[in-house]
Amino acid sequence: MVNLIAGRRVVPELVQNDFTPDRLAKEAIRLLDSREARAEILQGLAEVREKLGPPGAIERGADIIAAMLMSPETPVR
Repeated sequence: MVNLIAGRRVVPELVQNDFTPDRLAKEAIRLLDSREARAEILQGLAEVREKLGPPGAIERGADIIAAMLMSPETPVR
């Protein structure tokens, strides 16, 4: 959901077939080895927090996703 709200890739999404031991290890090593990678994620998460605003973010996040799904511009997969 973080990437949807940000409108860009902030964190890696290891879902379904992308969630493999090798892929998980590569992402973990990248974050452990790269101060820059960690800083980019933290900056992106701060931006998402700013977009979500005060408490009640879950409801607002759900509203954002629902609006995206209802948009005629949303591609159908």
